[in-house]
Amino acid sequence: MNIIILGPQASGKGTQAELLADKLNLYHLESGQMLRKIATHNKRIDEIINVKGELVPDEETLRLIAGVIQENNALERGVIFDGFPRTVEQYHLLKKWLADRGQKIDIAIFLEVSEMTVSKRLSARRVCKGCAEIYNLITNPPKQANICDRCGGELIQREDDKPDVIKKRLTIYRNETEPMIELMAEEGLLIKIDGEKEIEMIFAEIMQKLKN
Repeated sequence: MNIIILGPQASGKGTQAELLADKLNLYHLESGQMLRKIATHNKRIDEIINVKGELVPDEETLRLIAGVIQENNALERGVIFDGFPRTVEQYHLLKKWLADRGQKIDIAIFLEVSEMTVSKRLSARRVCKGCAEIYNLITNPPKQANICDRCGGELIQREDDKPDVIKKRLTIYRNETEPMIELMAEEGLLIKIDGEKEIEMIFAEIMQKLKN
């Protein structure tokens, strides 16, 4: 099974993707984390995603993701795509890439949250400088303030989680991602979930709809 999980920034995609990957034994491909890792040694990618808050070009993003999938033999398990695709073009590219390998997208899960919630959650998000583990001071705080539970590293606020960049990212989401979500709905792939609820309630609703 191949699943796409969707929603605006800070909608809880990563948390639900991890839970689904564990429950269904899927490979969790978190494109944002993957690109941020690449950005640490690629100045052009760093400029695009961390400074400008923009998207990496579609075909380049797919090439990078395809490399990770092939390296980990992920299609044998099934993949949950977290943060990719984000545009109609990326969606078409991914579908073709999968079809060429005898695979398809089985379902798309859309976590609905308001822009007010997005801004509030992003402003409270922190990431570990050491292992890149992500926390949220509101919904998923660390056990100790500013210290990573996993490795003990320092937690920092990313540049793209600051107010001016958040506003720009939401504009990109409305212009680039919402048309893709509408297309998925037309194709009968989309499941809508209220992303404003507690983590456990959201996961339970997702599992129930997958069973149905």
